[in-house]
Amino acid sequence: MKGSKHPIRNTILYGLVCGLAFMPVALTLNAVIPWSRAVGLTLWVFVAGYALLLNSWGKKFQITTVFPLLLLLAVIFLTRSMVLFFILALIVAGWIRSGICYPKSGVKVLAVELLLCLIGAVLLQLVTPGSVFAWALCVWLFFLVQALYFVFFEPGAPRHDDHARMDTFEKASKAAEKILTDINYV
Repeated sequence: MKGSKHPIRNTILYGLVCGLAFMPVALTLNAVIPWSRAVGLTLWVFVAGYALLLNSWGKKFQITTVFPLLLLLAVIFLTRSMVLFFILALIVAGWIRSGICYPKSGVKVLAVELLLCLIGAVLLQLVTPGSVFAWALCVWLFFLVQALYFVFFEPGAPRHDDHARMDTFEKASKAAEKILTDINYV
């Protein structure tokens, strides 16, 4: 998997790009729609982009990502509460990520997702964004919290620890066998 070799770095960089893009996008949208909806729509675009990034790590588009994104989009127009939207965005990002990285999620995945949602909600409560700069910082914090997921899990990696159970000699032997089988004889 090309994109899944560095999911922590890629998530942090994506968050930085989104944080920097927040001000121009939100202010442009605010010219035509109210501020709360402009912020919500901007954040929705970032979460949808993150879902596409996760889909590329999974090497296939999963239709199951569409429903949570549509649900999150509907919340933008049904409520003006940014705190509610941000908490739901955390939940939707976790929902999408767990379904793509590990389609058959276990208790450990659920526990990590709940922990990340709680951390994100606490950070939102501490920062309480009011200005455009604070919102941009919150966007970056959002993706920093999302990167924590990959500290616990790596997308596309096998769930069992067979590789970790191998001793050093077995790992070297497997690597040597792979090198010998990959050589093309002329």
